[in-house]
Amino acid sequence: MELTRRRKIGVIMPAITESLDASYLEDIYQQVSACGYDTVVFTCSSNMQKLDMPTDYILAEESIYRLAARTELDGLIVAAGKYHNAHVADRILKALRHITIPCVCTYYENDFFPNVEVPQAESIRNITAHLIEVHGFTKIFCLTGQQGNPEAEERLAGWRMAMEQAGLPANQYRYGDFWLDAPKRLADEIAAGKLPLPEAVVCANDFMAIALCKELIANGIRVLEDIAVTGFDGGPNATLTEPSITTVDGKEYDIGTNAAIQLLNRIDGKTRPPLHTQHITFGRSCGCKEKSAKEYFAQIDEKYIRASAYREVRAIFDYINRMASAESMIQLSDRVAELSIMLPYWNDLYVCVRHDLTETDAATGQKELPDEMELFDSIHQYAHSDAMRRFPLRDFLPADVCGELGKLMIAVPLHNTDTIFGYIVTTYSDPRLYVFDDLYVSWRDSVANALSVQYIKEKNRRLTQQLERFAEHDQITGMLNLKGISHKLRTSQTYACVILRIQWIQTVTAAVSITPELYVANAIQMCCAEAETCFRYNKDVFGVMLPLPERMDPERFSEEWVLRFDAFLELLRQRDKRMEKPVIRIYYDTFQPEAFACREKLESMIESHLRQERLAPTVKGGLAQQLEEIRRQIISHPADEWTQEYIADSMQISVSYFRRLYKQQFGTPFGTDLIHLRMSHAMKLLRQTDMNIKLIAVQCGYPNAFHFMTAFKKETGLTATEFRSAKQKDSHSSPESGS
Repeated sequence: MELTRRRKIGVIMPAITESLDASYLEDIYQQVSACGYDTVVFTCSSNMQKLDMPTDYILAEESIYRLAARTELDGLIVAAGKYHNAHVADRILKALRHITIPCVCTYYENDFFPNVEVPQAESIRNITAHLIEVHGFTKIFCLTGQQGNPEAEERLAGWRMAMEQAGLPANQYRYGDFWLDAPKRLADEIAAGKLPLPEAVVCANDFMAIALCKELIANGIRVLEDIAVTGFDGGPNATLTEPSITTVDGKEYDIGTNAAIQLLNRIDGKTRPPLHTQHITFGRSCGCKEKSAKEYFAQIDEKYIRASAYREVRAIFDYINRMASAESMIQLSDRVAELSIMLPYWNDLYVCVRHDLTETDAATGQKELPDEMELFDSIHQYAHSDAMRRFPLRDFLPADVCGELGKLMIAVPLHNTDTIFGYIVTTYSDPRLYVFDDLYVSWRDSVANALSVQYIKEKNRRLTQQLERFAEHDQITGMLNLKGISHKLRTSQTYACVILRIQWIQTVTAAVSITPELYVANAIQMCCAEAETCFRYNKDVFGVMLPLPERMDPERFSEEWVLRFDAFLELLRQRDKRMEKPVIRIYYDTFQPEAFACREKLESMIESHLRQERLAPTVKGGLAQQLEEIRRQIISHPADEWTQEYIADSMQISVSYFRRLYKQQFGTPFGTDLIHLRMSHAMKLLRQTDMNIKLIAVQCGYPNAFHFMTAFKKETGLTATEFRSAKQKDSHSSPESGS
């Protein structure tokens, strides 16, 4: 059944680095999530003030904004006024000019989209009137932003309005920069006597107010006693500085809220009224009693404690090397999931990469993403991970992995210098918890670097494969390669094919010089009889061709070889305990060689099994190793008492979790698989021995022969006696029975 498309509102904004950015985003999120929309934020680590020649890294960071135009959204908000560099904002708006969905811009006049602003003059008028009416000041100076900047001009107009209404001169003002240089120059001029000491200075934002206070105090001028200072914007910066700043709060809330309201009105045609909540928050900088900073200190303490804890975790994990040293894309996916613990606060984490990353040279130096992406990792704090899969780029994420509607999703670019690999998405329950600091950037860049390493490894593997096409033997193991095995097989013979893929192997000590692949290759070759032929498909995948007797079940025949191989591996491990027993995923198939295209047919069969494994959900890490080992033990010792409770306890997990993991790993419930493995052993004993049925029942883990016979008939459709008689009859009538 096709899933309903998720409704999404996009938000484009620069690096989210301060609480005001989080407040802006929080207010958008509250409005759109209440209407059943996801909030998808396209952001990055960059918001440069001035950059004449942006680097390749910065341009790759800004590639995330182009993703918004290619994602199927219902509406879009562009926080253009938050960009320090107007050229960046102009590039974004120009690139979006042809989109057909409703779009609004905040605090940035442009030729393409409606601009959402909120009145600010009245708020500045009120804070100036407070200085006049409550404190009795008449000599009030105004320091605003850049000349021509709409916000700077509006706030200056509000100051003028209050001064003129009080009958005071409105000519003592100066244009500044909304940053640190202008207030420093103003303080120095006041301290040097170049500018008469005013009774108060109304600053057009908190950064300038805080900088002015610090510089005045450094020059011996007391804030409160000698001069009052006010700001504009609100937030913890104004409250936590010394002295605390009297400021106008609520502007970011108004901008975010009203941008969302106007966009929703354009989407559904409703008429929601705008909201205005700006108010004065009093601090000591004007002489009033300050607002309690207890709430802000509590937030900072919590973030500091959690950040310290996560820094300790980061110090423990050698995450850069661990990611870069992954042997395969699957192992890298496992390590990304394992190391995601280093990032705080998120609920879900998705790593989306271009589908052609390791398939062709298409990924090299690419500035744009393809139309199809691959969900490389899908990790949840409170649910199991999702399987790798492909999905259209326009969907942003596969709909079935996202959970409930109304999520806050923050997307950042995934790139290595100028090559765009994809993007990382994290979800949060509260925008204020989002932390894209230098450590997050380092983790993200480590993932990108590891993907680059995998690309190089895959390229080298393909080159090796091309070279091996001209030879029939593998250069490392001496085994036949795909070309060699294709030439050796007889077209008149049907083969049972055992495919072995090494999933995990390690040495207990560095003293072991043999490589894991060579260790397994030697074991396979030593385990093969004269008529059995083994080959190496690639670095991790091997195969064995077993000539199949007539009327012989291929899977049972293959399982007998695997039992022999498993026993041989155990013997090797007992002889040399420095090498641990490998985890090997095994597939069975039947192969009939053809005179033409034999190699292509065999390759297609093997790739079909490997593709199914990549797409199927599998258990990650050490649990997979334990499950594979447990299943091998069941095959080797079916008479033992194998219960879910016993196995779950040995793995130190719950029974329900064990059942879920087992089915996820092997594709069948534990109980069903246990019966199948025991019945396979029973059929082998019935076929190859004269052992009585009661003893066979015990050998297969059934103390009660009646229970055994019931299970056997359910599995095979025959009683044990009928099965033995049928196999003996087949053996006598077979032309090869005497061989």
